[in-house]
Amino acid sequence: MKDLIAAIDLGTTKVVAVVGEKTNLGVKVVAYGEAPSRGIKRGRIENVKFAHQALEKALRKVEEQINMKVRKAFVGIAGQDIKCISPEPFQIQRKDVNALISEQEIMEITESTYHTFVEDGYKVFYSVPQSYNVDNYMSVSEPVGMLGRNIVARYKLFAGKENSLRMINSTLGLSNIEPIEIVLEPIASAKAVLTEDEMEVGSILVDIGGGTTDVIVYHHNIIRYAGIIPFGGNSVTEDICTGCGIAAEKAEHIKTNYGCSFSDYADPSQKIIIPSIGSGNNKEIQLKTLSRIIQARMEEIMEAVCWHVEQSGFKNVIRSGMVLTGGGSKIANLSNLADFVTGFETRLGSPNAFAIDPSSCEEAKDSTASTAVGMLIHAFQRMEDDGVFFPGCVTDIKQQATVVENPYHEDSEAVLVESGATEKTAEAADNGTKGSTKSGRKGWGFFAGVKNSIKNALDGENLFSSDSNDV
Repeated sequence: MKDLIAAIDLGTTKVVAVVGEKTNLGVKVVAYGEAPSRGIKRGRIENVKFAHQALEKALRKVEEQINMKVRKAFVGIAGQDIKCISPEPFQIQRKDVNALISEQEIMEITESTYHTFVEDGYKVFYSVPQSYNVDNYMSVSEPVGMLGRNIVARYKLFAGKENSLRMINSTLGLSNIEPIEIVLEPIASAKAVLTEDEMEVGSILVDIGGGTTDVIVYHHNIIRYAGIIPFGGNSVTEDICTGCGIAAEKAEHIKTNYGCSFSDYADPSQKIIIPSIGSGNNKEIQLKTLSRIIQARMEEIMEAVCWHVEQSGFKNVIRSGMVLTGGGSKIANLSNLADFVTGFETRLGSPNAFAIDPSSCEEAKDSTASTAVGMLIHAFQRMEDDGVFFPGCVTDIKQQATVVENPYHEDSEAVLVESGATEKTAEAADNGTKGSTKSGRKGWGFFAGVKNSIKNALDGENLFSSDSNDV
């Protein structure tokens, strides 16, 4: 069997685990498992016990498909605890002005950015080069091979709360998973759904998750801006609950099966029977009324997307339009509404033949799997570009292990732990918070949202500062 790599997406709505291998046709997803998410709100783990239980269910499904045990994985991070920072340019005076600028020299500059002070409780875990000035040569994208006395490097830095990283590592630790690398989830989504041409000529990726919506602007293959909107698919479900007076489970079912994002496309003669709560009579609601409820929230999200694109300063150079992905993008006619509100030509994006092997699991081809599948693509790109390998991601399920107590395990009082896993996990947790220099050229981050209504969405937390890009 070829080398297998695992990836885990700890999402607000569901937890996804995938295992893949590299083939001549791309990355092949050989196993896919998901479970309803618990203990995770707006991309942030709040209850390690519940998050672990959801992860265990997803892992079991994957391990049953490959008859092997997942030991190491790439893991995504997103949510409201991520901030994007635009620091002052880094100025370097070269020691040997007669030598060509080397790749190692640029890597050392990038490495130094990880030590930039952000604020207490935060840690830089991803650095994205934007451009370089080499003497009088301005806005150089690839300085390697040039001559010069001085280098001025511009970066975007992405920092996360150290507590959020600890919560992720604690959740993985309970499942005895060693984190290989903590990956910004929008990076993964982009690699799964955007083409090289789209990233080159300029595009906007809108990833509508359960708790948040990520907005990313790409131009010349470099991330130029990223922001977060604290609304997602769950907000639509909550609106239906309120508007129709029904439970969340029924509201989700109605949204998924009958929902329409653009009321102009809804049939005014069609009605939906909504089961009553308790012993009351069933209720009827017109499809057009349901669509108006959904459209109101989706318009708010799309207006926020417009605001972020304006803030990026790249609105006028976007040539390939906008791509929608994530579970929230599956509501009917959303691309039509996005066209109307934003003015950008819009398409729906999911992992497809240009990104993954067509023989991959069918579940991996859905837009809800974009983040998890994208992490596999990111992993194999690192192997190819950086020459690094990730052995031991999965092992024989009969491999010798040590039994330890685990109070959070659902089915028993003890679980199997690979010998030495605790020490390995602790070391990897520190190393896994940095992305590679090369992959960092396409990194992502998140910015604050818009409007007073969005300000109040996260229980009164002030996510919007005029002095920074804090999230």
